[in-house]
Amino acid sequence: MTKQYFSAAVRHLRNRRLFTLLNILGLSIGISACWVVYRIAAFEFSYEKNIPDARHIYRVVSGFVFDGKESYNGGASAPLYQDLRKEAPGLKNVVPLFGQWVTAVRVDNPNREPVVAEEPQGIAATDPAYFSMVPYRWLAGNPATALSGPHQVVLTESRARQYFPGLAPRDVLNRTVQYFGQDTVSLTVVGIVADLEGQTEFTAKELCSLPPRVYPLAEWTNTNGQDKLYLQLQPNTSAASTLAEVGRIVDLKVKEFTAQRKTAFKFKRWFQLLPLRESHFATYIHERDMHKINKDVLYGLIGVAAFLMLLACINYINMGVASIPQRAKEIGVRKTLGSSRSALIGQFLAETLLTTLVASTLAYVLSLGAFSLLRDIIPEGVRPLGDGWRLLLFITIVVIAVTALSGLYPGWLITKVRTVTIFRHASVLRSRGSRISLQRGLIVFQFVIAIAFIGGAIIAGRQLHYAIYSDMGFDKEAVVLVRIPWKYLDNPAYKGRQFSLLAELKTIPGIRYAALGEEPMSSSYNSGSFSTATGNPELDSRNVFRKRIDTGYFRIYGFHLLAGRNILASDTATEYVINESAVKAFGFNSPQDAIGNLIGERGAPKLPIVGVVADFHTQNFYTTIDPVAMMADNEKLSTINLKMDGNVHNWQATLKAAERRWNTFYPAGSFTYSFYDDTIAALYKDERNMVTLVNLTTAIAIFISCLGLFGLAVLTAHQRTREIGIRKVLGASVAGIVGLLSREYVQLVGLAIAIATPVTWWAMHRWLQNFAYKTPLSWWLFALAGILAIAAALLTVGFQALKAARANPVKSLKTE
Repeated sequence: MTKQYFSAAVRHLRNRRLFTLLNILGLSIGISACWVVYRIAAFEFSYEKNIPDARHIYRVVSGFVFDGKESYNGGASAPLYQDLRKEAPGLKNVVPLFGQWVTAVRVDNPNREPVVAEEPQGIAATDPAYFSMVPYRWLAGNPATALSGPHQVVLTESRARQYFPGLAPRDVLNRTVQYFGQDTVSLTVVGIVADLEGQTEFTAKELCSLPPRVYPLAEWTNTNGQDKLYLQLQPNTSAASTLAEVGRIVDLKVKEFTAQRKTAFKFKRWFQLLPLRESHFATYIHERDMHKINKDVLYGLIGVAAFLMLLACINYINMGVASIPQRAKEIGVRKTLGSSRSALIGQFLAETLLTTLVASTLAYVLSLGAFSLLRDIIPEGVRPLGDGWRLLLFITIVVIAVTALSGLYPGWLITKVRTVTIFRHASVLRSRGSRISLQRGLIVFQFVIAIAFIGGAIIAGRQLHYAIYSDMGFDKEAVVLVRIPWKYLDNPAYKGRQFSLLAELKTIPGIRYAALGEEPMSSSYNSGSFSTATGNPELDSRNVFRKRIDTGYFRIYGFHLLAGRNILASDTATEYVINESAVKAFGFNSPQDAIGNLIGERGAPKLPIVGVVADFHTQNFYTTIDPVAMMADNEKLSTINLKMDGNVHNWQATLKAAERRWNTFYPAGSFTYSFYDDTIAALYKDERNMVTLVNLTTAIAIFISCLGLFGLAVLTAHQRTREIGIRKVLGASVAGIVGLLSREYVQLVGLAIAIATPVTWWAMHRWLQNFAYKTPLSWWLFALAGILAIAAALLTVGFQALKAARANPVKSLKTE
């Protein structure tokens, strides 16, 4: 029986090539979308799966309030781990993991050139408790004694191969690695461990010993995001009680510090115990060295894939129903010969199963193409295939689900067809005045989703354009950034060379202006707590962004000076230029009123305000414009800003000339540059990726929805063959018949617009709330989405309607 089902299914699918092709195409797109999203979701949710007892491991993170704004830092006060070990009960492990930055690493190997690594990443300082919590496989060394003494380091296998190529792990033990930074230290290799498998935030490749240290009380008020602290709780220990103990210890130490200073210390800070399994999803904590993803975004991605799969199934249902009138005689013969309802349903399910299997094969090819097309969006490390058994399980589940979801309704509908109706040549699917309400409802649902995606794509694209191309309060065009690496700034051999280089760059034709200073808007920032000299406690401790500049900085970026003057040339900060937001934050009545007043950071002398500039954006459009103070500070100037002339064709030659000047001051090959407008655009990488994904999803949703509409158009044209013939005999024009057949579809899409518009407005309104500065939700954006949907529908049904309208009425009536 099964063989008969599939042989008949193959014959039917071959005879109905167009419908078969459209069904396979729609299903394959939906299945490939599900597979791509499944691979991404499986990757993101796999973080910390290989860490034993992960449910009892927490990170201590710090929360702050500056000027009424809440923010989080991924670190904790450095000495906290010492006191927790002594005073906090119920802790199995207290693990400090302090990130280290070095300019270079040198490894001397006998009989070969030394290995030198510039600014290596993945270096951290810790102690033996780390290896009790994180499950490394030891290839050499003793885990019981590793990092128990000073000047020791444990390397991962990959880093050991980099530093000691060709040596076995046991031969690397007791070798020496030199680290160059603020100090030069030599560490002895005491262990080699295999790299951790799976996804984890424990990505350190070099683990140095953290020596015992007596921290001053001032360290309890500092928080460095690189100083991470992990707590592994005993199974019966409450996270809430541990958090309370953390707060108690820190509060006590801060009070001791305040008493020692004998001055008031205003500092609003709290702590949070972040479960290790949730750390990967904690996007509210900004950490450069960690890949994070918002869970809501991930769930939204899963929802998008589910909708596309659902649209594909709806499309199959519509196409299946549309094919029933053309299979009327086949159905009648089968029923006349005694075919049961279950046999008819089974036949249709066999066709659906076969179609789904073929679609799954095509989906594999489309998935590979999607991974290539979306390589900038898909996280690094996600593989197209993964484990073979996962792929097999996924295909099995999808095939069963799609077959049941797509095949049952059309199969059931076939059993409702009356044999006598078929042989009387009556319409086989008349219901409720020739309206198949469920199928039309599915069409409306498809277009609701499609219109929502169209509206989302338009609004998201408009917001991205607004964020990148709006007036930011400064001129970013034709500006090139050249950064001096920190390893040269800290090296006495290169001290002060940036100023000589700047003077040389100014003489190059094609460079209009050149200045040293931190770019106005960037992903990083440097801030401090400022106060005035007025003694007003309400104006004490204002968080202010610091910008270190030179005298040519204003000319490059075209800042609008509202009052006062530019800063004067100086090696150190002697005066400030502030922005309008700083004027308001410090309570001055106007920019002119601010001139001459003294402000300064905590513990530093207060300096006069000599100028006020109009507000400009210092961060992306998610945040408001904050107070800014600009000053001279030659020690910290590391970015050269070049304003190019208007001749774009000569820019590459100009930059080549700049590189030649660079090579006379710094090592050849170290010259790098970036156009500032590209740097600003990179701030919205996530938004760009989202817009790309939404645009692609919109195109797929429209395509699948139009396939379903095409099926309904075919069905309607078949049902109304006699009516169309009579109308043409009575003088109806082709345009009139096309309008008659298209009217219903426009009504369905209009209903979909009415449903989708408020849903889309609500969703995009919520998304735009994340931006401090956003594009307005104008009515015409939703009207445009509706017009595009109607145009897509008319293009889809227009061909079929025109074909029916141009058919020979004599032939149509004779056939009837």
